Amino acid sequence: MPYRCIFWGLITIMILCACSADPASSGAKNTVQRMEMSELDAMIRSTDHEYMIVPIVAWCKPCREELPILNKLYEKYGKKGLNMIGISLDLEGPEIMQPIVDKAGVKFPVYWVGEKAVDQYEIFALPMIFLVKEGKIAERIVGPRSREFLDQKIREFFDPGPQ
Repeated sequence: MPYRCIFWGLITIMILCACSADPASSGAKNTVQRMEMSELDAMIRSTDHEYMIVPIVAWCKPCREELPILNKLYEKYGKKGLNMIGISLDLEGPEIMQPIVDKAGVKFPVYWVGEKAVDQYEIFALPMIFLVKEGKIAERIVGPRSREFLDQKIREFFDPGPQ
């Protein structure tokens, strides 16, 4: 069915455009948006881009403590092609994550997908980071990590070019 291909193509383009937007550079507020599981699936299956996906919940103190580190890495590598997104797994909806995103000054896009992602993506611990390459989750980084460790991992995995 050609309409199915067109539909998924448009979904992918919308996701990619949303992920490449940097709200901080435009002065706009970084609003936590709802994302359907089908949209997240399409993003992960896309072979056009590599992603660093950060699952987070409002009650996870180590997740919140890691946000400044992730922000600095996004500032460093975002313009060099690092596609980093946060996905909120909270039950309550995007509203619960918004104050945390605001307080931490998160610059990368954050989407609410809800608890459905926990089983689908085998999220068994937090904090956790997915490194997505060639249309699949290639690596999971479990537990809090130092900025130096994550910086090295980004350079090895994504090869974002000269520093």
